[in-house]
Amino acid sequence: MRILLAALVLALLPASAQAAPQLDRIGTFDSPVYVASPPGDARLFVVERAGRIRVVGKDGATKPGLFADLTAQTTTAGERGLLSIAFPPDHASSGLAYVYLTAPDGDLQIRELRRSASDPDRAEPGAGRLVIEQDHKEFSNHNGGQVAFGPDGLLYAGMGDGGGVNDPHENGQQLTTLLGKIIRIDPRASASGPYGIPGDNPFAGRGDARAEVWAYGLRNPFRFSFDRANGDLWIGDVGQKAREEIDFSPRGQGGGRGANYGWDCFEGSAPAPGAAADCEAPGHAPPLFDLEHEADGVCSITGGVVVRDPGLPTLDGRYVHSDLCDNRIRAARTDGADSTPTGLTAASLVAFGEDGCNRVYPVSLEGPVYRLRDGASTACDLPEAPAAPANGPAPGGGAGGGTPGSTPAADRTPCRLAIRRRGRQRVGALRLAVTASESCTVRAAVHVRGVATVRSPARTLEAGRRSTLKIGVRTPAGARLRRAVRRRSRLAILTVTARDAAGNASSLTRRVRVRR
Repeated sequence: MRILLAALVLALLPASAQAAPQLDRIGTFDSPVYVASPPGDARLFVVERAGRIRVVGKDGATKPGLFADLTAQTTTAGERGLLSIAFPPDHASSGLAYVYLTAPDGDLQIRELRRSASDPDRAEPGAGRLVIEQDHKEFSNHNGGQVAFGPDGLLYAGMGDGGGVNDPHENGQQLTTLLGKIIRIDPRASASGPYGIPGDNPFAGRGDARAEVWAYGLRNPFRFSFDRANGDLWIGDVGQKAREEIDFSPRGQGGGRGANYGWDCFEGSAPAPGAAADCEAPGHAPPLFDLEHEADGVCSITGGVVVRDPGLPTLDGRYVHSDLCDNRIRAARTDGADSTPTGLTAASLVAFGEDGCNRVYPVSLEGPVYRLRDGASTACDLPEAPAAPANGPAPGGGAGGGTPGSTPAADRTPCRLAIRRRGRQRVGALRLAVTASESCTVRAAVHVRGVATVRSPARTLEAGRRSTLKIGVRTPAGARLRRAVRRRSRLAILTVTARDAAGNASSLTRRVRVRR
């Protein structure tokens, strides 16, 4: 059946014209602290603080057994534990994953795990390979805890200032330690060491600074993230007694490279209460916004993510975050003009994760893991474990990133897309002109919230050559869509996804109106 679909018109719409977001509980776990998915993979990996990692399948069921058991390598004293996991862009072929944990003696560690050759839902047994370790024995708080791969394919990690009150060792402003920093490394082992240091790190080559440092002046960057649409860096830095801060560094302005966020001279946008009168924070980058403990009822910020889920138009492009003392989920704009409650609440939120289809998952330390949605939840067409386990890089090879003597790094740059509507729209179909930066396989979809999702066939594009994708509307989706737009236009989301030969995934999303 062909329906009367005259056009899909690109349009930005105010949130007030859309339905309110909702929370769906997808499972209950033992003190979960983080969730993540490998690129291009439908599975969700749930990190439990005690040291266990579980896998939720595409069907929403938690798989039996564990992906990894690192309880013997982890302590949960104070604020410690197994705190996050990250998958490199080439995970499908390399089978690697990286975790951030606190060792039994309190030290901060990043470890490399390798997927089992016989079961993609299991890691090889054992503790994995130690990539980097930072002394952190004195205090049990301010451990940081986040690892994430940036848009450049390198591994970033957030380390706390070492703990205690008022940064007693002044680590935040000291470039000779990794404490109180965001670091950036190539985690692959090389002939020169267990990891590589990118040559373009801001302090590489200086004798008075650690070359791993990317940004400094942080108290406890427990959660940070990269906007999946543009690579901008967002940091939730936990405050002390007065303020909680969100730092924002656009990728086009360096993405935080060499930034000094001010601690321990500043707490948020104000001078730190315990700072000396002559405390200096050269080039201090103030937060995008901060929240006051007394006025806003907060105490420990939980940094989040920028929403890029095509099924969440009410929050599209907004940074969602929360706080341990304030159960409200807030959403902020990139201009910092507001950080307003969304109307959603959940207790003890400690993370916001994303899956391979950009769906967002608030994580409660009390057990529940939720999924954010608007109306019907976004469908995820990705497979589970899309590539069979491969041998991957041999241990000791493939560091790259400017490390002397290393082998070239794997391709970690995703395919970049440009799209536009092509010509006059034919009834019953949308035609898009798509250009890709490299050879990659692309697919387009239009999602009408609560009604239907229609997709184009997958197509391989040549680098730099404009091609046409056609999204046909057929029954039964066509009949539902026709009924939905009979009286008024409906909001829809147009998404074009791409995957290159190295397995790097990318997507481009636009809001559209479906009209009669």
